[in-house]
Amino acid sequence: MIFSSLYDYIVQFRIVAVKILFIGVFLIAGICASYSQKFGVQVGARINTSGIEYSGVNISRKAGFEGGITYLHSVDALPLSFRAAILYFNDGFSLKNDMGNNTGITYHFEEDHLKLPLTIEWSPFTGAINPFLQAGLYTSYSLSGKIKESDSSSSLKYKKSSDRLDYGAIVGIGVYLTPHLALNARYEHGFMSRDLVLGDQFVSVKGRGYSIGLNYLF
Repeated sequence: MIFSSLYDYIVQFRIVAVKILFIGVFLIAGICASYSQKFGVQVGARINTSGIEYSGVNISRKAGFEGGITYLHSVDALPLSFRAAILYFNDGFSLKNDMGNNTGITYHFEEDHLKLPLTIEWSPFTGAINPFLQAGLYTSYSLSGKIKESDSSSSLKYKKSSDRLDYGAIVGIGVYLTPHLALNARYEHGFMSRDLVLGDQFVSVKGRGYSIGLNYLF
């Protein structure tokens, strides 16, 4: 009698466990499905306006590519959304030491970065075309870099390992052309001063730039 009751209890427990498992699977699938609608991609260009300090040279800056994946989470009952992203971008600049008579040395700096921006979007209007404002913070890390001089190049070095890092503020505007497609422009102002090695001296770089891109939500 005891074994029969115990067996019935085990059977009931297994049935409940299977039901809980199926409910959990459907809940997870539903959550993933709803979240997948918020993921997207971003592609665009980044205009380099970084502050560069190195005396006695002519400085020119180079624009680059920016792109990656994004995630948008809307706040219920409010015209607010949170946008997070993992972006790759590259940029560069050149230092020309003009010695006159069409002679001199030009150093070309190039860097590849990984950037993690987190912004708040405010969309006060609704309609076929929906404008928005955004503001937030970002952090970035220099994955690699190089210095080119004439026909030679070498890996970019940093005064300290922390000089690979940067963080700063973001402000921007944009417009949703469709519920899935948005065009935006942002300004990024870095707070760090990074020191790049050039021979036995250092080039001080303060990250600044404008990003223009398209976001597409799946």
